[in-house]
Amino acid sequence: MKRCHSVCLGLSYLLAATSCTTAPVILPAAPQLITTAEQQLAVQEFDEAIDALEPIAELQCPKRLRDRRDLIIAKAEFGRGNPWEAFLTLEDFSSLYPHSDLRGEAVDVIWNAGKLLVESDGGFLFFWSDERAGRAVLEHLITHHPDTQRLADALRILGDLAFQDHDYELAQLRYRDIIHSRPDSDWRFYAQFRYAMSIVASLHGPDYDLNRMEQAVGELRAFLGTKPENPKMLAQSNEALQLVMAWQVQRHLDIADYYKTLKSDAGVRHHLRLAAREDFAGVPGYDRAVQLRDAFEKRLANPETAAPGGGRP
Repeated sequence: MKRCHSVCLGLSYLLAATSCTTAPVILPAAPQLITTAEQQLAVQEFDEAIDALEPIAELQCPKRLRDRRDLIIAKAEFGRGNPWEAFLTLEDFSSLYPHSDLRGEAVDVIWNAGKLLVESDGGFLFFWSDERAGRAVLEHLITHHPDTQRLADALRILGDLAFQDHDYELAQLRYRDIIHSRPDSDWRFYAQFRYAMSIVASLHGPDYDLNRMEQAVGELRAFLGTKPENPKMLAQSNEALQLVMAWQVQRHLDIADYYKTLKSDAGVRHHLRLAAREDFAGVPGYDRAVQLRDAFEKRLANPETAAPGGGRP
């Protein structure tokens, strides 16, 4: 009887001990974890903030708190020097939480991540470039958050990157977006200047489309009409204007020569007159164009001196 009592007592102790070791661990509630993570973020304990949110990763977090959780993680990633990871955390923020009050803060993180990546010289051989990553972030920003106050800043950076890569059509698009979308931006006049210069840069000397040359001249004159105070922009614009106008003169002279081979006096006269327009006065090649025009007009006025077989206008 005593032995039975001892066995029963031992079993009760064993069951009690087992129940103690297998009792479920009660974790803090999601709001408490988020509050803790925010406090850690505030004192720049970035690793700890991310670790604190581990129990409510993915769908384990209540829907109403997920935007707050993701923003904390993104800020912590940015704080510990991972701007790309910060962006990835917020990449779908606008679609997942379209009505979130935290959207403005999320956009700021995305902007800062993109700017930091662009300004970095990091990368790994041909497989990774911080600059390319930053460009992707800023492209995402202007596409998914076009109402951001940073739109003009992002467009300016993207325009400069495209210009740097000799992608002048894309550069023109970005600068034009600033002009039309953010006319009150501090970048407005810079964009107008770079837009004109990107058109000039896309030209290839006098052997190019006259319409594009005319567009370049128009944009340069429009910018100069704003009376820019920046001496460097002013000098570059005037230099580019003279260059393109000289190309126009030469282009008309080349076309006039072509019409000579066709024995078309009308074509020759038309382009010599265009090359000798008064608005080209002072441009390299203008004086020669005037001489050629006058000589041609004189020959037309005196048929006996004209080359045999020449066509009449």
